[in-house]
Amino acid sequence: MTPLPPQDPDQPQLPFSDPQDPPAPTPPDPAPPQPAEPLPNAPQLEWSNPFVPVEPAPHESAAPDPFAVIESPQPLHQPEPALFQSFIAYAPHDERIPNFGHAALLALLATCGLFCATVLARLALHFHLFGVTGLRQAADDIHYTLGTEAIIYLVTLLLCLPIFSLLWHKSFFRGIHWRGHTALRLRYRLFAAAALCFLLAMLNGVFMPGPSNAPIDRLFRTPGAAWLLFGFGVTFAPFFEELAFRGFLLPAFCTAYDWIAEQITALTLSEPPDHGYRPPHTLFARIVADLFLALPIFAFIPDHSVDIVPRALFVSAWIFVFAICWIATVLRPSARAAALVPPLDPNGHPVWSFPAMTLSAVLSSVPFALMHGQQTSYALGPFFLLICVSLVLCWVRLITRSLACSVLVHACYNFLLFSFMFLGTSGFHHLDHM
Repeated sequence: MTPLPPQDPDQPQLPFSDPQDPPAPTPPDPAPPQPAEPLPNAPQLEWSNPFVPVEPAPHESAAPDPFAVIESPQPLHQPEPALFQSFIAYAPHDERIPNFGHAALLALLATCGLFCATVLARLALHFHLFGVTGLRQAADDIHYTLGTEAIIYLVTLLLCLPIFSLLWHKSFFRGIHWRGHTALRLRYRLFAAAALCFLLAMLNGVFMPGPSNAPIDRLFRTPGAAWLLFGFGVTFAPFFEELAFRGFLLPAFCTAYDWIAEQITALTLSEPPDHGYRPPHTLFARIVADLFLALPIFAFIPDHSVDIVPRALFVSAWIFVFAICWIATVLRPSARAAALVPPLDPNGHPVWSFPAMTLSAVLSSVPFALMHGQQTSYALGPFFLLICVSLVLCWVRLITRSLACSVLVHACYNFLLFSFMFLGTSGFHHLDHM
């Protein structure tokens, strides 16, 4: 048997072959298949080498996910809505809120709070709490005065939280555009605005001082009243007053103004707006909106010769006319008027016109000043100061689109006033120096 020659490591040998046999010829490399001539009018297919891995496209996955959820096709017939769902979910998601309907609902809830406060005050009088035995004595007692206000505020807020969340399909604070992060971001500028209001108060006290023996002065003479007013004035009062006037009333006036102007402008347009263009409100529409919204303010002018009954009838008639007009537009909506409504901003805040915001700031400032005017016997100087402070608060609310910003300015303004009073009376010990 002939021994095998040494094997060349660089030359691989075929198994079971005789080394004496000549090496087998190496087959030539196969040429890649040439694509056939495409047929006329046939779709062109791109040839790819099956031995080269193809990278998946960025938007495609290499393999289907076995755990992917496969959506079922929509059913041909939608299921019936749950009971009362069509009644509860009537508000569209792009509705401008709060409006006058929501403001009226807030007034109704505040009436419930007033009823609860009255019942609790009667119980306190029955048990002679804080040594008070009669209504006249309770009217000048700081515990009953601030206590009833606090009860009204708290009961109203507790009712607002679930009811308005259900109507708006969003949280209550998101519906009133609270946006507390905006107030934190602008806190230094907001404190500067509060300082401006404090400077106005100092100038008003010099040039237009109030009466010397106002009802608010009698409250301060009660032992411990100054500290209670201090705490109440920088916590409860700013929050709930801003909630009522800048959270509901101011947006309601703005939305009502634009709504009236949109309806009248749509009637006077010769052609409907197209291509996303929204023509401005006509001059006639703005005049009608100004006059109609300013009518209820005349019912709140202090005049002892006019009883409260005709005032209430006048305001009720105005509300009735406004409600009838609104119901008419709901039953027969106008496509032209709907095309004039600007969309909400990215935060869900309504986009109001500048005339609407200007007039609404004035109209919401008048009842704000009248509510506080009773404390100073409706003197002209303090009343004018309250109008100016309210206009600043409205400007802050509108320019920041945050109710928390106006609350912070209001609280800081009250804090500066009470701090100045604290320093001027040596820690509330010499209230005769006020």
